[in-house]
Amino acid sequence: MKDKLATGSDFIDRYDHMILSDAMKAMYGNSGFYNVGDWTTNPSNLETACEALVIKHLDLVAIPQDPIMILDAGCGLGKGSGVIAQRFGNAHVVGINISEKQISFAQEARAGIDFQVMDATRMEFPDEHFDLIISIEAAFHFDTRKDFLDCAYQKLRPGGQLIFSDMLLNNTEWIGSWSVPAANLITDINDYTKLCIAAGFRLLQCNDIKNSSIKGFCNHLRNAMQLTDLADGLENSVIAYLLTSLKKQSL
Repeated sequence: MKDKLATGSDFIDRYDHMILSDAMKAMYGNSGFYNVGDWTTNPSNLETACEALVIKHLDLVAIPQDPIMILDAGCGLGKGSGVIAQRFGNAHVVGINISEKQISFAQEARAGIDFQVMDATRMEFPDEHFDLIISIEAAFHFDTRKDFLDCAYQKLRPGGQLIFSDMLLNNTEWIGSWSVPAANLITDINDYTKLCIAAGFRLLQCNDIKNSSIKGFCNHLRNAMQLTDLADGLENSVIAYLLTSLKKQSL
């Protein structure tokens, strides 16, 4: 039987149980990362692949001057926020997550980053507050993705950029049906890009990087961890793994 969509505190509790479990921490080498990684250069371990995926996002930054205010939306345990802070040493980096436990973990592990408990679809920052918003492998969880895009547009300054990775799924059995709102089950890339443009953004790119991301992760699950059923299920459930860059037009 498929799980029902979890809402509110139920979603948070179930996600905390998953990401903070001993098994998940061990899978990621207690690194604090939690993404499928970028396997383009055949990294030797999952932690290195995860860092490479964050860097792949940052390499798309196309703002004339280095961003000063940066948001990591859906920051997980905060390790990616740390990579962002290293790249842009003069920036004020904010990481938000709906989970108080995960934010507490991030605050203890990574000083110097402004971690806050907040819903990425109802951000409490002033409008036109950020130069850059990054979101790594989280938008398909947001309730809803459309609300996140609309909110991100409001919180970006004119000329600001949103760079994020996201998944299109043909089923949610392996990802967790409880964690993906029905409104997010878009299966066509053209419909996806229309949603981005409808929020007001100019589309810079929307590329399917499934071969270097989810497929590499699934090969790691098979070869390094002998988790063949999980790997096959995940790989078959993902239609596309999209890396998208959007710009808010200058006035």
